[in-house]
Amino acid sequence: MNFEATPAEQSNTAEPDQAFKPRLRYRAAGWLRANTAFARTGNKGFARMLKKSTYPVQKVYRYLMETYGGEPVGVECRNTDRQHWGFVAPEPGIPGQYRVQYFDEDGFTGHNVHTTLDDAVETMVREGYRIVEPGALDKTAATSRWARGVKVAALRQRCQEGLMSFSDMVEAIRAL
Repeated sequence: MNFEATPAEQSNTAEPDQAFKPRLRYRAAGWLRANTAFARTGNKGFARMLKKSTYPVQKVYRYLMETYGGEPVGVECRNTDRQHWGFVAPEPGIPGQYRVQYFDEDGFTGHNVHTTLDDAVETMVREGYRIVEPGALDKTAATSRWARGVKVAALRQRCQEGLMSFSDMVEAIRAL
């Protein structure tokens, strides 16, 4: 991590009881690559285009990391294009890894696993989950649509495990 010291912290005249509190600079990996693109490629136009395209991700990434003290675990973010949300959580059973868990109005829709929290947060933001909506999971999970979606998912799981036929599953879903 990079730290940025203020002028008072750099001078020897700072008050002795004043605690040194460095300002963390959270940078997404994509933003770092964009900022070194000219050095790697020598193409100013490409580097400019890359920075312009990665800036929206960097802006939300930095906001999440700064607002939640570098650990935005469990903070729901809505997709900018649809009613779909995601949040970062520790991966159950694999210490030190994190998952991005996705859900919509019908239930959980999937997840992906990352080796670091930073990677998970950046992936979620890069995929378009940029509108912070704390409490979205609780609000959505309290609806009848969510309850039906969970029942449908359970029926699909039973069918995939061979515990019921496809036609039985379809009938059971219609009956809901």
